[in-house]
Amino acid sequence: MVQSAPLTDDGMLAGLRDLVADSTTPIDDFAIAKQKRLLTDSLYTSLRGQSFLIEANIGILHSHGQPLVVPDILLSLDVSDDWWDRRHYPYFLWQFGKPPDVTIEIVSDRNGEELGQKLALYERMRVSYYVVYDPHALLGETLLHIFELRGKCFFEIAKVDHSGASVWLDQVGLGLVLWSGHIENCEGQWLRWCDNDGLVLPTGYELAQQEYLTRDENEKRADLAESQLRQANQRTERAKKWATRLADQLRALGVDPDTL
Repeated sequence: MVQSAPLTDDGMLAGLRDLVADSTTPIDDFAIAKQKRLLTDSLYTSLRGQSFLIEANIGILHSHGQPLVVPDILLSLDVSDDWWDRRHYPYFLWQFGKPPDVTIEIVSDRNGEELGQKLALYERMRVSYYVVYDPHALLGETLLHIFELRGKCFFEIAKVDHSGASVWLDQVGLGLVLWSGHIENCEGQWLRWCDNDGLVLPTGYELAQQEYLTRDENEKRADLAESQLRQANQRTERAKKWATRLADQLRALGVDPDTL
């Protein structure tokens, strides 16, 4: 058996830097770019009190000698806080000590092998959940495929073909839902993280808008209450003036109003 000399992480990084993408490399369109920002931003905004890493287009190197795989979205929970020290590296499984918990592929053409080679690769990598989002139904009528690792094999736990249907990923404590609405001033259908009730996790912009609307509504309520109080005081003052004039008129007639 011929054994090759061990390759260090730095050596692999140098080799990766020499890779040049050819003209067949898929390029994100505007909708996919927004979709990736939506999936990353909403978790960094909403998921608190837990160490995690979610990014788009981060390469995964799962073993020496194997090609780099780059999912559209990578989510890894309970990662150590020192991952930032390796920010110039891809996601080396042996450095993080675990595979990603969720990988998401967004279908942009019919040649990506999302339900073929990529599915088999993430299965061998021991990813807990593999998600294929096909927004334009290029692979069939199903818009969303979700696979869960059970034992050594992926099992398809959900096939979603319409907006509003949510799927709970029990091993990661998150859900996914097809949601229709505005994102960055663009109307469309989007894949979003959600809670166990199917409610979407807001982005930073949406959270700021909610807080603004809440504050604006509270200010309007306060203004309304102040206006109502002012009107009540005015009515009370008019009633006092009317009572005073009536008492004066009674006294002019020789009637003591206090005895009435």
